[in-house]
Amino acid sequence: MQNNPFRRFQGLLGCTTLLAMIVLLTACTGISTSPSQSTTGTTPTTSSATTPSATQVTPTATTPSTPTPNPVAFKPGGISFIGPAKSVTSTSLVMSAPNGQTYTMAINAQTDRSAYGGGLPTVGSSVDMDSAINPDGSLTATILKPAQPGDPDINVIAYTGITTSPVGADRVIHFTAGVKSYTFTIPAPADLSDFGGNAQAIGTNVSVKVKVSYPANTIVSIGNASSNSNG
Repeated sequence: MQNNPFRRFQGLLGCTTLLAMIVLLTACTGISTSPSQSTTGTTPTTSSATTPSATQVTPTATTPSTPTPNPVAFKPGGISFIGPAKSVTSTSLVMSAPNGQTYTMAINAQTDRSAYGGGLPTVGSSVDMDSAINPDGSLTATILKPAQPGDPDINVIAYTGITTSPVGADRVIHFTAGVKSYTFTIPAPADLSDFGGNAQAIGTNVSVKVKVSYPANTIVSIGNASSNSNG
């Protein structure tokens, strides 16, 4: 009878030990499952990382806009040349120029047609034409006369305009006639008698008459348009 309390104590101790082992085993099992949960959690991370890279493709498909050039400010000027009349009406004249381009000139009451007795040239005839450039870029014929055989300017276009910069050591002249800008290199043989034969004597805002020979696209002469000495 004296051993019963001790046996009860041994039984209680055994149960306690068994319970502690079960708790420890359960804790170990929970720790081993944690990595699998962490691995599972990486899946949405990878998916979310690929989503921004897909949306970044859209901006690369955008086409950049093309800049628009600024218009040239109007400066008084004109164009003169000899060429065949392609079309003639009482109010307009269409001609082919030595550079291969076609020009349309308006004819009005101020157009000098005295060389035709006040009449008009015929289609196909060779016409010596002077014109003024209007602020909108159109042309109005100022003088119309029959071309003379052997005229040295048969393949020449004369541009009357205003220089936009002085001619430098590179011998390049920049000028605007009407609403178009022109740039030419002045060759050594060009007639520059109005400027003492010195290309660099041509300054800014000078009214010039530049004769260009085609198809060579070469300057023949540059005269001071204000003096009217270069034809």
